[in-house]
Amino acid sequence: MNGRLLGKTRSALTFLMFAAAQTHFSALAQPACPPPPLPPPIGQHPALLASYVLRPPWKVAGVDYAVGVPPTATLTDWQLLSGPGISVNTTAMPPYVRVDNTSNVVISGIDFSLHGGAVVFFVNSPNPTVANSNFGGANLAAVLANVISADYNSPGLTVSYNTIDGGGAGSGSALVGAAGSGTTTLTYNWLKNFPQHVLEQNTQSAPYAVIYRNNLIEQGAMQTGSHLNFLQFDTNSNSSSSVDVEYNTNYQTKQASGGEGYQFYANGNGLVQNVTLAYNVMIAAAPGIGLPVPVSSLSMSRMVHAGGAQNAGIAHDNYVDATGAYGWLYAGSFSGWKFSDNYNMRTGAIMPASY
Repeated sequence: MNGRLLGKTRSALTFLMFAAAQTHFSALAQPACPPPPLPPPIGQHPALLASYVLRPPWKVAGVDYAVGVPPTATLTDWQLLSGPGISVNTTAMPPYVRVDNTSNVVISGIDFSLHGGAVVFFVNSPNPTVANSNFGGANLAAVLANVISADYNSPGLTVSYNTIDGGGAGSGSALVGAAGSGTTTLTYNWLKNFPQHVLEQNTQSAPYAVIYRNNLIEQGAMQTGSHLNFLQFDTNSNSSSSVDVEYNTNYQTKQASGGEGYQFYANGNGLVQNVTLAYNVMIAAAPGIGLPVPVSSLSMSRMVHAGGAQNAGIAHDNYVDATGAYGWLYAGSFSGWKFSDNYNMRTGAIMPASY
């Protein structure tokens, strides 16, 4: 809870700080999002599933095909980025690219890891897209909120085919933060080495949806005192039309802090409804440690945390290795959920529907 509250405070402070920045540049922005590149045939971790008794029958993100920025991509220095509504600040810490008052801006093919790294955020700019771009660098340790942010007046954020390296320990709350309504889309990204969270959906007063698919997620909660979440909500007075979490691969070993994986409760009085959790590979590992894994070597708490009957969903065809976790499901949080065909990859057995 402390980690979540800290993340919310950081987000609010950061947006206030960004709103005060006044440096602006102008040039040409890209008119439309280019088609995503075809992923290479081999993923970042082709042997990840080789030792298991059972593996998924589909092609797995990060194993059978790569996600993130294609190795053949040609990227542009973020300091050269320009266009309607775009400003670049090279002296702030962290440095940033900001988009104001401009709809449908597409930022694609940019290397944000150069010059120590930079972040990007959108203010009053509906339907923004960040695609085919690389994020990283030592400057990200100074991030207070998110590497990619969209404020409440920037609904419909899309983040696809990016590599986002959070740099390990740092002050950041999440790799991606979305406060607007509409559909937040997070697809085909390589998301790694993050201080606390991957995606924070912080919509407060409007309907929203989440598409969270085909991502490779590895090694979070690297900041002492943080709280691990691959997906976290902070929503009030509103409900999700759908939350679709499918075909992701997550791999977690013991880091500085612990926590859960995917969360499906509002952290407020909103409702997280119409949830689908399916076709995901979830690994909580303890390499080099014998079984049973001692508590001191566990990599995370529970792998999925729901919110009771008011936030009920369906979970099916997930392939799980929970040896490095306290368990697969957070006890008492799955009232009303429907489970089918979720498998223990180590034994081939059906995972229990509750603990």
